[in-house]
Amino acid sequence: MEYEVVCNQIRDDITTLLLELRPPTTGATYAAACATRNVAAALHHASGVPDDPRWTAALTSLQAFLEYCEDSPKTRDSIAHLELRGFIAENADLAAPHLEHALAS
Repeated sequence: MEYEVVCNQIRDDITTLLLELRPPTTGATYAAACATRNVAAALHHASGVPDDPRWTAALTSLQAFLEYCEDSPKTRDSIAHLELRGFIAENADLAAPHLEHALAS
């Protein structure tokens, strides 16, 4: 049940950011859909298995979506953006080194 609550909150945060993007481009929409799908897969099927590749997919796709939000002050400074950044930071050790490189840039 706990994972479902986290999944729902992440999905809501992604939706909030996507709706705040002006205009929401097809790239941002696609990235949001990928992040939502990959995070759900990781939380539902790889919880407790830190080396499962679904975690890398989830965190890298979430990072890719957040990059679309960086140009807009409204989304960059929102609570939803901060919560998603926090989720990535808390779970960065589950991802492959290329996520750490993306976070550093």
